[in-house]
Amino acid sequence: MRSGAPAGRVRATASLPYQRSVLPNGLRVVTQPMPTARSVAVGLFVGVGSRSEDEAHAGLSHLLEHLVFKGTRRYPEPGGLSEAVEGCGGGVNAATDRELTIYTARVPSEAAARALEVVADLVLSPLLRRSDLIAEKPVIVDEIRMYVDSPGDHVFSLFDELLFGAHPLGREIAGTPRSVRRARHDTVVDHWQRWYRPSNLVLTAAGSIRHDDVVKASEGWFEARVPESVPVHLPPALEQPRPAPAGSVRLAFRRLSQGNLCIGMPGVARDDPDRWALDLLGAVLGDGMSSRLFVELRERRSLSYDVSTFGATYADCGTFGVHAGFDPEQAPALIAAIMEQLERVAQEPVSSAELDRARAYTRGRLELRMEETGAVASWLGTGESLLPRILTVDEVIERLQAVTVDDLLRVARTYVRPDLARLAVLGPFRSRLRFERMLQA
Repeated sequence: MRSGAPAGRVRATASLPYQRSVLPNGLRVVTQPMPTARSVAVGLFVGVGSRSEDEAHAGLSHLLEHLVFKGTRRYPEPGGLSEAVEGCGGGVNAATDRELTIYTARVPSEAAARALEVVADLVLSPLLRRSDLIAEKPVIVDEIRMYVDSPGDHVFSLFDELLFGAHPLGREIAGTPRSVRRARHDTVVDHWQRWYRPSNLVLTAAGSIRHDDVVKASEGWFEARVPESVPVHLPPALEQPRPAPAGSVRLAFRRLSQGNLCIGMPGVARDDPDRWALDLLGAVLGDGMSSRLFVELRERRSLSYDVSTFGATYADCGTFGVHAGFDPEQAPALIAAIMEQLERVAQEPVSSAELDRARAYTRGRLELRMEETGAVASWLGTGESLLPRILTVDEVIERLQAVTVDDLLRVARTYVRPDLARLAVLGPFRSRLRFERMLQA
C-alpha cells in the first residue's frame, strides 16, 4: 500500500497498465489511463444477470436495467439523465447479460465528472416508481418480440434453449412476455436491494482520467443511501447445466425465404486453459473472410451469404458452434458441408501457416479494439467481475502465442467433433426427423 493512501485502498504494481482500489465498503475501482485519448469511458458492473433468476422471475435483471432509466434521484424525469450526458457530447447505455448487468457512459474528457455522476445515479439512486414499472412493461415486451422477429438473432436463443433446456442459461435474457407482465413492484425493488450493493459492484474508467479522482468521486456514493430492508444473502450456488444429448435438434417453423441455423456443442468455462485454443480454432473455422467456412461455403460453393463461428464462456461452462443463413433448398448441402469442416479439423492437424494467420487475426482485432476507451473500461470491468484477476492484453497474447498445432487438434477432438453437434433451425421447415438424419449423415 502506498504511503498515505486511505484505509482499504489497494494499489496495483507498477508493471500493470491499470490501477485498482478496494474501498472500505467493498466497492472495487479499476482505472486505466490513456493519455492520448480525448474521451473517458465509465462503467459500473453489477454482479447479477439472467442466470441468477428462477423461472418465475425470468427477465427481472433486464427489467430493472430498463426501469432505472425512467427516473433517478438527481434526474427524476424520463429522458433527463440521457439529456444530461448527450448535452455534453456523450452517450449513456446499459446492457444485461447472463452473469452481469452493465451501465456505461462515454463522454469528452472534460465531462468525466458528469459520466461518473450519471452511472452512479442510475445504479444507486433509481426511483423505481410503480407507475414507471407499469409503463415500461409493454416496451420490454415489444423488445422481446423484436428479437423473435429477427431470425438471425432468434436462432441463437433457440440453440441456447436446445442446449441448456430449462436451466437459466437456456432462457432468453429478457424473459418472456408473460414473465415481464407478471413482474411485481416489490420483487423489482427487492432485486435492486439484494444485488446492487457496493461489494457486488465494480467501477471502471478508461481514458484521460486520474485514478485518484475516480476513487475520490466514488467514496461518498453510499453515504446517503437508505439502509436496505432485506437481509444480506449470499448469492446462491450456480446450478450446473446438463446439456441436451448430442444429436438433438430444435426446429422452429417460420414462413421465411431464408433459413437460419446453429450447429453447436458445449464449450469451455471462461477460466479453462483450453479457451485460448478454442478461440483460435474458431478463427480457423469461421472468423474472417479467409476462414475455412467462409471460403468453402460462400466463395467456392455459394451455400451461404453469412456463415461464421460463435462462442460464449460462463463461470462453469460454455458454447461453441457455427451459425449460417441459407437458402432453404440448400439445407442438406449446407449442413453436410459444415459437418465436413468439423470432421476435417478434428482429424487433420491445422497447418502452421493457418495457425499463424488465426493468431495474428485474433491478436490484431484485440489490439485494435483496445484503442477505444469504451472497450478498455469493459475489459477491466468484465475481468474484475468474472475472473480471478484481470488479464492484461499482453498476457492474453502470450496465451494465444503458446497455442500449438497439437493443442488445436486435441481441443478439436475434445469439443468440436461432429458427433457432439446439436442443431437449432429456424425457417420454412416442418420435419425435425429430416434434420436429425442430416446431422447423423
